[in-house]
Amino acid sequence: LNGSLCDAVTGREDSRGMLEILERGNLFVIPLDDRRQWYRYHHLFADVLQARLMEEQSDQVPALHRRASEWYERNGLPSDAIRHALAAEDFERAAGLIELARPAMDLSYQSSTWLDWVKALPDALIRTRPVLSVGYAWALLDGGELEASEARLQDAERWLDVPTDKMVVVDKEQFRSLPASIATARAYRSLALGDVPGTVKYAQQALELTPEDDQARYNEATSLLGLAQYTSGDLEAAERSLADFHTNLRKAGDILTLIGITFLLADIRVALGRLHEAESIYQQSLRLATGQGEPMPLGTADLYRGLGELSVERGDLEAAAQHLLTSQKLGEQTATTDWLHRLCVSQARLKEAQGDLDGALA
Repeated sequence: LNGSLCDAVTGREDSRGMLEILERGNLFVIPLDDRRQWYRYHHLFADVLQARLMEEQSDQVPALHRRASEWYERNGLPSDAIRHALAAEDFERAAGLIELARPAMDLSYQSSTWLDWVKALPDALIRTRPVLSVGYAWALLDGGELEASEARLQDAERWLDVPTDKMVVVDKEQFRSLPASIATARAYRSLALGDVPGTVKYAQQALELTPEDDQARYNEATSLLGLAQYTSGDLEAAERSLADFHTNLRKAGDILTLIGITFLLADIRVALGRLHEAESIYQQSLRLATGQGEPMPLGTADLYRGLGELSVERGDLEAAAQHLLTSQKLGEQTATTDWLHRLCVSQARLKEAQGDLDGALA
């Protein structure tokens, strides 16, 4: 709690002074920063106050939560605004805030938290909001719920086919790119199900539907098309698509995704016999990763491992040993989940190339 928030919730105008008096009197109030801006009650005292509120003024609780939600929204704290809107059971307000919060949360890998919020809303309300429905579908895809996601895409599509005044849209920008987002989600789902022709179909559809200024949506569709082409063995086409995606990620500064795509591009170029280009893409991504400073981004250890394996392929065993040792030293704190497995395979290939078959087997 802070003075401004307390004023907004209680209707007082002296809350900051009251908090200072409570702190000086040692009355269960604990400051949370040196500037005495934020406080909290001792947890047991907070429980007592909550219980008393429910006994004496329970009918006011939804309105109090609503005021808190409005304050948090005005002050740029959307997560708290959503939490209080849900506590107030003001689902219309919560739905609007949740819809607006999705793009930023998706970029910061918080789709599971976002999904929990959506699941707290009445289903009938979600179905009237096409942007929220598509966001719901994407969050379900992120969690591997492939069948449930398609139903949500169909909910949104119905509004696009026959829009009426019952449709509710808060995020107008997301609504503009909704057809492309639906097609991209279906491409993602098709690839997860192993349906390569379906992935190509929907990814190409998404590229045609994506607004010119929506680079993020274009990147998603391009990457899915490249992955489908890679899966089907069309390496030349996959290399073109993923190289385009890699360039756009570099411009956007999305290092984590860029590192993941680097392995695919390098593998494709090795398969096509273009080892110098494979090494170039590893070195380029490494410069970007190490240029971030400490801590190094996830995947940095994997880049050194990839360079090590490439050096084995080129016959430069001394460089290979050095790269694999660097990867091992960086360790799991800068590695993706399958790094240790891949490192063992790379080390085995190096031992084999050195003529140490027992070491390779071990």
